Amino acid sequence: MTLPVSWPTAPATPATVPPVRARRWATAGVVLAMLVATAAWLPFLDRPLTADESGFLMVAQQWRPGHSLYGDLWVDRPPLLLWLFTVAGHLGPNAATTTGFVAPGVKVLGALAGGLSVGLAGVLAGQVAPSGRGRRTAVVLAVALLCSPLLGMPEVDGELLAVPFVLAGLVCLIASLRGGWGWRTGGLAATAGAAGMAAALVKQNVVDVFVFAAVLVVVSYGRVPWLGSRVAAVAGGALTVLGAVLAGAWRQGTSVTGVWEAVVLFRGRAAQVIDASASTATPVRGAELAAAAVASGAAVVLVVAAAALVQNHSRLAWPALALVAWEAFGIVVGGSYWLHYLTGIVPGLVLLVALARPWSERALSRAVAFTVAATVTVWTYWAVAADPPSPEAQVSTYLREHTHSPSDGVVVGFGHAEIVAASGLHSPYENLWSLPVRVRDPHLARLRSALAGPSAPRWVVVDGGSLDTWGLDADNAQQYLMRHYVERVGYDNWHIWERRSGEVTRR
Repeated sequence: MTLPVSWPTAPATPATVPPVRARRWATAGVVLAMLVATAAWLPFLDRPLTADESGFLMVAQQWRPGHSLYGDLWVDRPPLLLWLFTVAGHLGPNAATTTGFVAPGVKVLGALAGGLSVGLAGVLAGQVAPSGRGRRTAVVLAVALLCSPLLGMPEVDGELLAVPFVLAGLVCLIASLRGGWGWRTGGLAATAGAAGMAAALVKQNVVDVFVFAAVLVVVSYGRVPWLGSRVAAVAGGALTVLGAVLAGAWRQGTSVTGVWEAVVLFRGRAAQVIDASASTATPVRGAELAAAAVASGAAVVLVVAAAALVQNHSRLAWPALALVAWEAFGIVVGGSYWLHYLTGIVPGLVLLVALARPWSERALSRAVAFTVAATVTVWTYWAVAADPPSPEAQVSTYLREHTHSPSDGVVVGFGHAEIVAASGLHSPYENLWSLPVRVRDPHLARLRSALAGPSAPRWVVVDGGSLDTWGLDADNAQQYLMRHYVERVGYDNWHIWERRSGEVTRR
C-alpha cells in the first residue's frame, strides 16, 4: 500500500524537486534566520534574571539528595528543565549587581533554544509547505515570535526550552510516515516519541507531539502501512526517555512519586486555590496576556491561518488544528497568565502557516508582516531601555552588605527568588515560589518551622506590612516573626526583618 500523492509527506517526484540552487538558497535563508534569532539575545546577556529564572537556577545548582523534592527546595516542574538550567549555570559567570542577579549562561541557553527552534521550524516548513513562499513565511514567523518581548523574551522559561523538542518531534513524526516500514522510519518514529516526551519533561503540559500524533493516527487509519508499528515506535521512544530521566532524578534524590505529585497533582490543587482566592492581579494579568497576544500579532496569525486551514484538504490540517487548539487551551488554563505562556503556541502557528495553500498566502504574509513590525518595535524599545535598580535589587544589595556569615539565610514572603539569588544567601524554606506556598503550606506551618529551626534565617523579607496575603492563614507565623525578628529597613513595599541578636547566637 502506498501513500496518496496528496499526502504532504509523500516523496517528491522529479518534477517537484527544486533545483539545487533553490535548495541552497532556502538553506542559507534558514541559517540566516537562525543567526538573527540567536543574535537577538545579545543585548540582554547582562540583564538581571527574573524570579523564575533565578529560582530554577538556584534549585538546579543545589539539587542533590535532601529533605525536599529537588535537594532542599521544591518546585512544580519536571527534572529535565532543571538539568537544562544546570547546564546554563556552567555557560558563564554568575554575579550579583546593583540591578539584580546576572547569569549570562541562562540567556545563552535561551539564545540557543531560539536559534535551534527557528532551524527546526525551517525543516518542518520544508516538509509540508506547498510553496517556497509558504516556507519563508513560516520561518519569518518563527523568528518574529521567538524574539518578541510580548511573548516573554528575553525570559528563559519552560515554554521556550520546550519549543525545540516539540518542533523536532513534529519533524521526525512527519518524516516517519514516508515510505514503507523499516529501520529508518522506525527510528524516526522513536525519535519523535523521545522528543515529545522530552518536551513534556521540560514543561509538563507540553504534550503537543502526542496530541498531534493522536489525531494524525485517526486521519491516517487505513492509509499508512504498518501504522501500528509506527505508533509502537513512538511509544517506545517516549517511554525510554521517561525512564531515563526518572532514573537520573532518582539518583539525585528525587522520587518518582514526588515528581508525579509536583507536575500533575499539584496543578489540580493550584487551580482550585487560584479559583477560590486569587487576588485581582490574576484577571489583570489575564487581560494583559490577551492584549499581548493581539499586539504581538500571534492572535491575528492564528485567526487567519486557522480560517485558511479549515478549507485545506491536506490530511495534516486537522492534526495541526488540534495541536494549536491544545496549545491555546494550555495558555487559557495556565492560571497565572504570564507573558511567556504565549511562547507555547509557536510550534502550532508555524505549522498552520506552513500548510497554507497559495490562495491564502497573501493574507498570511500580511499578518506575519504585522507580527514582524510589532516585534521590531517592542524589541528595539527593550534593547535600548535603561534598567534602573528595582526595589527588589535594593533589598538584595542591603542583604549582601549587612551579611556577617556564610551561614546567614533569608526567606522572602512570598516568591521573588531573584532576591534570594542576588543576596548570595540560602533559603531554609523549601518554597521559593508563592503559589506552592499557598497550595502546600496555606497555614505557614512549614514556614514557622523554618523560622524556629536550627537553620533559622537571619533575614526575613516581607512584601507589605505582614505575611498575610491571599490564600494564606498567616496569624501564627506573623506572631512568631514579630516576637523573634525586628524590622530594619524598607524599600518601596518591601520590609526587611532581622532576627534579634540574642537569638542568633542560640541557633
